[in-house]
Amino acid sequence: MTISAAPTADNADLASRRPDAPWKDRLYLFLLGFSVIGILIQITLGGVVRVTGSGDGCPDWPQCFGRWIPPWEYHAILEYSHRSTGTVVGIIMLLALIRTVQKYRSDRTLVYILASAFVLVGIVGIIGGQVVLNDLNPAIRTLHLGLAEIVLLLMITAFVIAATSPLSRAFDVSQSLEARQVRRIATWAAIIALVALLSGAYAVWRNAGGVCGSWPLCGGPIIPEIWLTFIHMVHRLMAGISVLLAAYAAHRVYRLEGASQLLRLSAVIVLIVIIAQVIIGAANPWTDFETWVKALHLSMATVMFAATSLVAVIIWLAIYREERKALANSIE
Repeated sequence: MTISAAPTADNADLASRRPDAPWKDRLYLFLLGFSVIGILIQITLGGVVRVTGSGDGCPDWPQCFGRWIPPWEYHAILEYSHRSTGTVVGIIMLLALIRTVQKYRSDRTLVYILASAFVLVGIVGIIGGQVVLNDLNPAIRTLHLGLAEIVLLLMITAFVIAATSPLSRAFDVSQSLEARQVRRIATWAAIIALVALLSGAYAVWRNAGGVCGSWPLCGGPIIPEIWLTFIHMVHRLMAGISVLLAAYAAHRVYRLEGASQLLRLSAVIVLIVIIAQVIIGAANPWTDFETWVKALHLSMATVMFAATSLVAVIIWLAIYREERKALANSIE
């Protein structure tokens, strides 16, 4: 059973045995999983393009110097690789949408999510082209990244819905009240992780990414008097809140009674990513903002958003399915 499947437990059991169930469709799961990984790579390449100053590596769009094959030059190759990855991801997402409509159109949730993600990825591409052609301001560039992260969230949600059987439980149903509390915490952890990510990207585009040569504070007054320093410290503040909230969410998830192995594994991944991100973030000023460290920091920020989102989505879906079952039983 998927989210929109039949309400009763017997029907759910029958649905789980269907040969066309999405969680048994390896090709379908591959398309969804590849889309998630592809988006992560796409966003990472976008970060590399930013920190290496390769945004103007191809001055035109969608071609590069009027050609479909870019010149053999460092910045041009980086910029065009970013675009090409986006094109490949868009094609894979289209194939996933087509397969959804062909085989699983009865699950309207999956159809709506994939259709929305595909439309949104097209908008992201158009904005990206405008960024190249018009050198748009940092706010528009931040919007470009934010929409890409929303596409990532949608595809993670689609993958979790498709890959999990409705009969599998993310936690002991007797702990539903605590699970709802954990859901709220995990949701806020994902939201703040996104805000911290976007604030860091905005700081880079405003040339405020490397203005603080120390860590965790910039030195000087607690409230920075220089505008660029203020922008940078706002990012660090949001990053600090994000790390603490994500760690707390992971702790609560891991200790949730009856939590499934998948849910606990997701919590462990969040903790690992937090540790890595803190170390990499501190390494920026320690290495005098080496390019590879900045690129890795931006990439791990997306991974952290993806990991916290995964935890939140798993809990949201599990609670939703339990509520549907309870409603169906009460009607009977």
